[in-house]
Amino acid sequence: MPELRQLRYFLAVAEELNFSRAARRLNMAQPPLSVAIRQLEQELGTPLFVRSSREVRLTEAGAAFVDGAKRTLAEADAAVATARRAGEGELGSIRLGYSWSARFETLPALGQAFESRRPDVEVLAEEMWNGRMPAALRARTIDVAVALCPEMPGELAYAPIRSEAVVALLPAGHALTSEDEIDLAALADEDFMFFPRDLGPRLHDFLVSLCRRAGFEPRRDRESFHTRWTIGSWSSDTVALVPRSVSLELPEGVAAVPIAEPADPLETQLVWRSDDDSPTVGAFVELSANAFAAT
Repeated sequence: MPELRQLRYFLAVAEELNFSRAARRLNMAQPPLSVAIRQLEQELGTPLFVRSSREVRLTEAGAAFVDGAKRTLAEADAAVATARRAGEGELGSIRLGYSWSARFETLPALGQAFESRRPDVEVLAEEMWNGRMPAALRARTIDVAVALCPEMPGELAYAPIRSEAVVALLPAGHALTSEDEIDLAALADEDFMFFPRDLGPRLHDFLVSLCRRAGFEPRRDRESFHTRWTIGSWSSDTVALVPRSVSLELPEGVAAVPIAEPADPLETQLVWRSDDDSPTVGAFVELSANAFAAT
């Protein structure tokens, strides 16, 4: 089977029809080029060129060999280019798991920025509860999690990408919706919609701790506000605590009011396998680390 080097030599001579010019084009001496062509002819069992003192021309076998040699070299060059692009994280796919709140602003911003830099990488995104993300990462069901207040087992890697103020979601007719901001303690007598703790233990505990630091134990509605939001049945007498970006797409009958400081902000982080050396994951992490730097 001819080597790629031999095919390049052959095509140079076939296009120049002159061994000296072909050698100069290949940045090599003429004698080694002539030897290489003769070796190729021996391997193929047929002459590729007719040589005389006046000219060099292709034989019928040589003319027939040209198109195949060009295709082979083009395919080899394309394979090399593809491998290099994949090695730089410019090809392939990346699977993202994301917290419910990320869909309003964080995930679109990251996805659009990544697509503009890596247009040939397929991005597959799946909403999931924080409590299920570590197992999905370990099982390689997802490559990166975009998580609000994520679970933090030690074998995973983390990078904070943004912090957001906490806002309270209230029924649109609530007396406090006219305020620019409110103290969390003003909601002490309200029923709060959370979610089952096992679905996002760290986020659940963070939200409950905000209420306790404000001086009250939240009365908890048994239903998840995520579900109520999705199916369009928001309760008329309960409230929820969420990051500011959720207020960008409020359903009908719901208002958002910022919680006054000193309430801690809600932090969104990237989570990925610490042993994952994928260049695509590396590129996504690097881009995401700076996506919200200005804010």
